[in-house]
Amino acid sequence: MTFEPSPAFAVEAAAHGEETHFTVALDGETRRYRVAGGEQPHYHDFFKALARDFGTLAPGAGRPEPEGDHGAEWRPLITENLGEGILSGYGDPALLKTDRGYFLVATSNDAPNAFPILKSADLRHWEPVGFVFPEGLAPSWAASGRHVGDFWAPEMARVGEEYWLCFTARQKSNALAIGLARSDRPEGPWRDLGHPLLTGGVVLYPPADPAHPVPAMSGGVIDSHIFIDADGTPFLFWKEDSNGIWPRPLAGLLRARPELIGRMFDSERDRRTAAFAAAVQPWANGRRPIERFFLMQPLIETVLGSWPRVRQVLEECGEAEAILAAMRTPIRAQRLAPDGGSLIGEPTVVLVNDLDWEGHLIEGPWVTRQQGRYWLFYAGNDFCTPAYGIGVAVADHPLGPYEKQPGPLLRSAREWWAPGHASVAPGLDGAPQLFFHAYFPGTGGYNAFRALLTARLLFSGERVELAPAEPLG
Repeated sequence: MTFEPSPAFAVEAAAHGEETHFTVALDGETRRYRVAGGEQPHYHDFFKALARDFGTLAPGAGRPEPEGDHGAEWRPLITENLGEGILSGYGDPALLKTDRGYFLVATSNDAPNAFPILKSADLRHWEPVGFVFPEGLAPSWAASGRHVGDFWAPEMARVGEEYWLCFTARQKSNALAIGLARSDRPEGPWRDLGHPLLTGGVVLYPPADPAHPVPAMSGGVIDSHIFIDADGTPFLFWKEDSNGIWPRPLAGLLRARPELIGRMFDSERDRRTAAFAAAVQPWANGRRPIERFFLMQPLIETVLGSWPRVRQVLEECGEAEAILAAMRTPIRAQRLAPDGGSLIGEPTVVLVNDLDWEGHLIEGPWVTRQQGRYWLFYAGNDFCTPAYGIGVAVADHPLGPYEKQPGPLLRSAREWWAPGHASVAPGLDGAPQLFFHAYFPGTGGYNAFRALLTARLLFSGERVELAPAEPLG
């Protein structure tokens, strides 16, 4: 079999304050670009211009728009930012029903005020009641501030006479870690442990470019979930965040072995996208963590579009063990100490991404006990695109083994894209409901607005399905 030769981009980049200037050359043609800032929309504009000039993939252009009315069971609850300080909606929403009503906490990314808290009596009217960590009161171990911090996936649980809140934050070393805070009330104030509850992740990608020295990259740990079993035993679930580190190693491999590009990708657009990622990789190595993701996003989407073939080529090339390992994102679980300050025993891998629809990751675990069994809801695929969805697995013990339903329970619909990171709480009638985020059509990405939606659940012994929507209150 013969393969088309890989395009050979030449890329130069320089930072000028918040701007980045790129000079890109291919086949005797040179173009210059100014990226106005370090946010995802700035990079989207750059990649759209690059696609126009050089035929690469613009983010989002490779995915068909969702069709069908399979979102008919969904009901939107919050569709705008409520209150000052809530900047990007309600990603990774976690609901807790108490005798004082419903409390919602959500991701805040790099907003100055971390983790908005909202309250509702009827799931229709929502009142912002503060933040877990208001500006200036972030944990001492966590990086904070615009373009610096990342505060993701908070979740409240009632444990005895107090409330625990687990969350993800970026340490000052840039590695992601899981923290835990306590409060006597869902509104706070919240008291952090003073140190991460859990750190880790296997170091897979040491820096290779002396011109851009960066710390060795670890996958880190994110998306923690506290499950309290019927006997009161607390468990912590979390995800190994290795998916965040394979794109640059893959780009580096393609830079060293450009002949692999033709083996992985059929279309000229995909080959050019991969070749550009290979050329820009040394520059990406020296950028802040979220900016590295922005620079590699077209490569990620290109890889996911040819997922089985890319994995096969990597398995055959003999130099990609670490990359293949990083494309697996296990969800682990472990017992929590009664005081919430440490973990007991050894972690158990309860789920991995092994279905085609999940692509390079699963994340956002949430366990609920229904009809005597344990149902683990999770999100899969690329959170920026309509390929993202919600899956579910079932087991007879919190630590598994879990059996997945073969396809996503929720996938993008015409009205709402990329449903993800669900939580489960009793509805107004006491029946279980799923609460999740989704984007408005045509949008998506870091700091893009995510709405809060809900759907009613029907559990049988082996499956869970969505029930028809009913009016709220």
